[in-house]
Amino acid sequence: MKALWLPKISYIKKTNIFHFQEFIKKDLKITFSNYDKLWKWSTSSKEIFWLKLADYFKLNIYKEKNFKTFKKNKNFIQSSFFQNSKINYFNEVDKFHSKDIAIKFFSENNYFSQITYEDLHQKVNALAHYFKETQLKKGDRVVGYLPNIPDTIICLLACSKLGLVWSSCSPDFGVKAVIDRFHQLKPKMLIICDYYIYNGKKFKYSNQLTEIQNTLNIPNIIKTSYPSHLSKKLDLEKIYSKFLNKKFLKNSLVPFDHPLYILFSSGTTGLPKCITHSHGGVTLQHLKELSLHTNVSSKDNMLFFTTCGWMMWNWMVSNLLLGATVSLYEGSPFYPDAENFINTVKKSKATILGAGAKAFEHLHSKNLPKNKTYIKNLKSVLSTGSPLSDEIFNFINIKINKNIPIHSISGGTDIVSCFMLGNPMSPVYKGEIQSPGLGMDIDVFDEKGLPTNKTGELVCKSPFPSKPIYFWNDKNNKKYKDAYFTKYKNIWSHGDFVKKTVNGGYRVFGRSDATLNPGGVRIGTAEIYNVLNSLDYIEDSLAVGLKDKNDEKILLFVKAVTPNIVTDNQILKIKKLIKDQLSPRHVPWKIFQVKDIPRTKSGKNSEIIVKKTLNNDKISNLDALANPESLKEYKNIKLYE
Repeated sequence: MKALWLPKISYIKKTNIFHFQEFIKKDLKITFSNYDKLWKWSTSSKEIFWLKLADYFKLNIYKEKNFKTFKKNKNFIQSSFFQNSKINYFNEVDKFHSKDIAIKFFSENNYFSQITYEDLHQKVNALAHYFKETQLKKGDRVVGYLPNIPDTIICLLACSKLGLVWSSCSPDFGVKAVIDRFHQLKPKMLIICDYYIYNGKKFKYSNQLTEIQNTLNIPNIIKTSYPSHLSKKLDLEKIYSKFLNKKFLKNSLVPFDHPLYILFSSGTTGLPKCITHSHGGVTLQHLKELSLHTNVSSKDNMLFFTTCGWMMWNWMVSNLLLGATVSLYEGSPFYPDAENFINTVKKSKATILGAGAKAFEHLHSKNLPKNKTYIKNLKSVLSTGSPLSDEIFNFINIKINKNIPIHSISGGTDIVSCFMLGNPMSPVYKGEIQSPGLGMDIDVFDEKGLPTNKTGELVCKSPFPSKPIYFWNDKNNKKYKDAYFTKYKNIWSHGDFVKKTVNGGYRVFGRSDATLNPGGVRIGTAEIYNVLNSLDYIEDSLAVGLKDKNDEKILLFVKAVTPNIVTDNQILKIKKLIKDQLSPRHVPWKIFQVKDIPRTKSGKNSEIIVKKTLNNDKISNLDALANPESLKEYKNIKLYE
């Protein structure tokens, strides 16, 4: 297969990852002829790799007596990094106090603002003073029910500065979903916005606040205003003014594994799991991924279309560790039309663009002319959330910018980072993730727990710093173990169905618990979606397996491009196309046209919930869905007519 993008030697020599290799060469007298050699060393020499990575970034790690870079334990969960050391995530942001731009903000209602690093530090310090005044202590939880605005970042950083624990939910979470999450944390403070805007509509928080307060009884509540020309001066703005000229507080040093923030799983059974991430693990992992893999420097500007309820927001914020600019967009990127997506990127002057794969698919479906979509400023494009199809790789390459790498990346909330992602040293092939992450000891296992070159389960064979410290309120790590360690003994099973490629990369075929299994042959749903992406009358699709005695039948649901109706003739063509491009086993038993596809709040199609609905399995948590009303149609489908 011909590479979609191929780095020149002159380009490679200017990258951060090349400079890191030169650092290792000088320090340890070790050279690497290619990325694969570097990755193998990073996983086989785990202790020295992570230590030298910290040295390379000149991390403020304060080593105490009996310091140990890596303490191996026979239990994956109990293994630890940088034991007996102190750190603070905000210490790394604190290296930058210039008038360079830290945050740019764009909103759906065309409001723009920006904050310098100097301004950012003053506001973070002011809020930290207020936290201290209200008697908040290390380890106390502060939560935010907030849009993607600069204040949300400031809140996270002020918590980090004092060793408080941050957690957030975005406006698309309903009040029950918020209560289910925050109730588990017993927060000492809630920060909430007065309203938010989405798809041209204004939504106030007042009713939600009353219900949250009545249920959770949070001692302190701070209100902030949605950024606009008519913003009111509410609590948070008054705090900034009151404490603005106060002396700078020292950043509280905390153990490497001290909790930084808590993210929530979007599972469909029981309460959302509270996945707790550490100061040290996040700092080290994000610096590695952003600098070495994404090639971010202080001159860069990243715009990632996300909300603060998705882990990509946390990842994006960490660009501040490198002195780069973070561009925030609040609202629907496609309002009033698809051109807004492109125009926002151009206005932001972003050098790195990121979005969920679904966003790029939506942009592709609008068929905008090339002169409208070309973005010359970019040096790379990032995509995650679901597999990026061959067709969308081509679309980004042809219509957005053909001269830059497209980095498909994959990891998750569980690790607040990536197992597989791009690197600027290797070619880009359409449909593939370029490489395993440095220090991430991943492999592909079959059902017997043996490595395979065929499609199988993504696993990680040894610990890494950004593994969860624990799940909040999880006695004896039961939920933690059940989530990752029931399939293979003491080996992290991630739940992704993947295959290694001949190019050294990976193809992702969907979640392994959503894998289709007709006739005992495992099929990834992404294979079917890739075929349907070529049909201009299909906007979205979802494939699930239906239990049928001892076998499984494939059901395919398609959403037409409005106002099209998928005809019987088109359904026959879909089946033939799948048969011709994949195999007869891939052909769905039945195809149904539906009004909408159920999706999670991060934009992923929710195959598992639909599968449970059709198989009459229990679903106890619909709050994971952005559009739960869509399920009604599936409950009423007559499968055997």
